[in-house]
Amino acid sequence: MDQPVFDHRKLGLDDVFEFSCFPGISCYNLCCYDVNLVLSPYDFLRVRRALGLSSEEFIARFAELYLGDVTQLPVVAVKMQQHDFSCPFLRPEGCSIYPDRPASCRTYPLARFTGRDEEGKPFEIYRIIRETHCKGHFEKRPITVREWIKEQGLEPYYEFNDLFGEIVFARQHMDRPLSADELDLIYTACYALEKFRPLVEKKEGFLAVGFSEEEINRVLEDETELLRLGLNFLKRTIFREFFEN
Repeated sequence: MDQPVFDHRKLGLDDVFEFSCFPGISCYNLCCYDVNLVLSPYDFLRVRRALGLSSEEFIARFAELYLGDVTQLPVVAVKMQQHDFSCPFLRPEGCSIYPDRPASCRTYPLARFTGRDEEGKPFEIYRIIRETHCKGHFEKRPITVREWIKEQGLEPYYEFNDLFGEIVFARQHMDRPLSADELDLIYTACYALEKFRPLVEKKEGFLAVGFSEEEINRVLEDETELLRLGLNFLKRTIFREFFEN
């Protein structure tokens, strides 16, 4: 695939761009080839649950697990198919997991950038990705960034990705390496919820860092909330020094 080019404009939530993608457009499905598709913890949960797979089964069949070069945090990325570099979830009619597709697929043709400014205040900007194969940019369909987010069902993705992003930001500002036990706990809380649930059921370690018994009992019945607790647990334990400041 051609390397993407970012439009020079920095868009806010109420800025307008023009784009449409639909079955029948000449480039349909071309964006699903040779993609570096990294899954956030929430992406991972949605996709593996849609496929009815355990974490271990999903990674064995569809993904690669490695440590990020910059963050040194566990990373899960979808393996493209070897024969044609297509996404393994692509079918002739389109995405087979479309209702649970990852955030990057939903956000396209936008890219979302978040961070903190020099004063430590969070910011959020969007830029348009332009690829030569994509004809959706020529469709005269104006839409605001805010409307696109709602239309594509991105709200829960951004909520969880921002929570995970806080952990990534904290890791980038740590002045020590993570231990093997810490890396295992991060992987378990983010991606291996089947292994994380028994830890939560014991309760003691979670009560000790401020989670209530009612909160713990509630998350045991809901994997999405279990993931939320896991991310917050990491903030209160491994990365507590950053978040206490």
